[in-house]
Amino acid sequence: MSVLFETSLGDLVIDLEIESCPKTCENFLKLCKLYYYNLNAFFNVSKDFLAQAGDPTASGTGGECVWSLLDKSAPRYFKPELVPRLKHTHKGTVSMAIAPAIEVGPNRTIGGCGSQFFVTLGDGIDYLDGKHAVFGHVVEGLETLEKLNEVYVDADGRPFKDVRIRHVLVLDDPFPDPPGLVQPPASPTRPPDNSTRIAEDEDPLATLPEEEEERLLRLRAAEASALTLEMVGDLPFANVRPPENVLFVCKLNPVTRDEDLELIFSRFGVIMSCQVIRDKKTGDSLQYAFIEFDKREDAEQAYFKMQNVLVDDRRIWVDFSQSVAKLNNSWSNNPAMGPKGGRGKGARPGFAGRDDLEQTRRYRDADDDRRAGGYGMVFDVPGGERDSSRRRKRSRSRSKERDSHKDSRRNRSRSPMPPLSSTSTIMVSTTSYAFDAEDADIILLSTDNAMFRVHKCILAAASTFFQSMFTLPQKVTSGTHVPAAPISETSETVDALLRFVYPVENPDIHSLDKLNAVLAAACKYDFDSVVSALRKILVSPRFLEAHPTRVFAIASRYELEPEAQIASSHTLNVNVLDCPLSDDLKFITAHSYVRLLNLHRRRADAAQALLKVPDEVKCMQCNGHGLASSFAAPKWWKVWEEMAKKELAIRPTSDVIFSMGFLAKAVDGSGCGRCAGSVLASFGFLGDLKQRIDELPATI
Repeated sequence: MSVLFETSLGDLVIDLEIESCPKTCENFLKLCKLYYYNLNAFFNVSKDFLAQAGDPTASGTGGECVWSLLDKSAPRYFKPELVPRLKHTHKGTVSMAIAPAIEVGPNRTIGGCGSQFFVTLGDGIDYLDGKHAVFGHVVEGLETLEKLNEVYVDADGRPFKDVRIRHVLVLDDPFPDPPGLVQPPASPTRPPDNSTRIAEDEDPLATLPEEEEERLLRLRAAEASALTLEMVGDLPFANVRPPENVLFVCKLNPVTRDEDLELIFSRFGVIMSCQVIRDKKTGDSLQYAFIEFDKREDAEQAYFKMQNVLVDDRRIWVDFSQSVAKLNNSWSNNPAMGPKGGRGKGARPGFAGRDDLEQTRRYRDADDDRRAGGYGMVFDVPGGERDSSRRRKRSRSRSKERDSHKDSRRNRSRSPMPPLSSTSTIMVSTTSYAFDAEDADIILLSTDNAMFRVHKCILAAASTFFQSMFTLPQKVTSGTHVPAAPISETSETVDALLRFVYPVENPDIHSLDKLNAVLAAACKYDFDSVVSALRKILVSPRFLEAHPTRVFAIASRYELEPEAQIASSHTLNVNVLDCPLSDDLKFITAHSYVRLLNLHRRRADAAQALLKVPDEVKCMQCNGHGLASSFAAPKWWKVWEEMAKKELAIRPTSDVIFSMGFLAKAVDGSGCGRCAGSVLASFGFLGDLKQRIDELPATI
């Protein structure tokens, strides 16, 4: 069970000893859940010794346990568990600070614990053993402890510059909430202590020139403006940057068309979209265009080669696009060519043709409804009121033969996805039972054009994503008009997702590919209940036994730590260095993969170290009593030990090496006729050895 501390110096992940110290861990977890530690300061830092926190007053005398916090009549302190095997051996040991005094027996008292705790900043601090209650260990964020160890402090050990716990996230809480515990709706915004120290975001040594300070102020104002634009939906995210594979071409001849530019620039690489921007009303060229390449290297080559080139008697100017409007679906005048596809390439994953982007939750109608004072839901379904006269009109200044040739080439290559309007002929299918309700008030449109007629109230109850989206101002429509929202999942994925949400039978997740697709959609749209159901299916025996490595990769990709631990134990039965290559491994971090490799290596080393034969294991022919080799191991053991070490290096589990077939091979390899009897006589020892290997740590 873990807790994540976000401090002003970095993050700390603490694993708790809930089995050995249940009372102490419950107190700590419930205080974290109540945001009790949020904005608390580390008020006592001793170099290479410890860093103390958990006192809201930052004086070392405050704090109380969670039961006293909930019920003022309860004692301020509680009796912690002092476990002898839990010692202050390593850096990152987390202990509750014990204050005097609670009577625990005749003539014996120990201190009680409230909320204060400390983290050791050095190894081997045995002075604290038995005096304070160890209940956890820092497993991630040792570099943060190094920074904390180097802070400047005053004579009392208080850092001159505040080091605070900005936020606490409980990753897993196995304990039920005590009576009266209600989690606050939001984290506190002001520190509980009235500190006069240097603020955590203040630089005490900053003596910048006036011009530099002005530049930083402008930069902060720009960041604030970007965040505001993200909140109102005009930017997909605040730190958006222009795409590196899109070129901006200007000073074009008004007669230059999309096809002309695409033909000229296509020699540098695959073009995903090429569009001359035109006036919406007249259709006349605005004499600039955007060209999106499949690869950044192709765009760079075109940038260097096409600068000042003569096109249709005009010297064009080429530069990298600095606009992020396309990322929010606003610069694409041609709906058939917008950010969801290009010439002959069809829809691309991600958002705006980029895998690393995801569409913002604020959907807008393709028409500029904001000028009219209203918002559109997404776009109209077939039969809507879109004015077809607003479509861009192409200039046809060339010969009819050339136009006919270009039109036929475009019709062959372009993905058949025209805009949904009253004149559209696109075939849209309707899904089967449960998702074609006549009283539906929202339509989900999948990538393969399947319509899911569903209800906003059900989606909003199951998903905070849709709940937020439906609270935005919407365009007033007629009673028969149902708005549609296009989503980037296939109909199979959407159908399975909705079957988890609606009160119908859950779908059959028969493959990891389908589970991965549905899990990705559930995480994307914040369907927490669906994610919980899929987590159970992910670690079902049929997947763990057949594909443990893939299950581990999927769990690691979506940061499902309990499932990753379960899957890691099942990977011990396979050779992880020789398993089939899976695309799921593309999406996990090197940290997750190294954790798995370290588990196999450490368990293999520990298991190999246990392979020691006792003196009482004898073979009457090769090392029996009275023989010169009576102090040596039997021949079958030597052969078996060598084979077992090789097997454990590949699969650090006891299932293979203690099987009858494996032992028979060792007997055959020994060449001794009496070794078989020695093996049978040693079954008690082999059973104990197998049990010790099975008790070794088996999860990451």
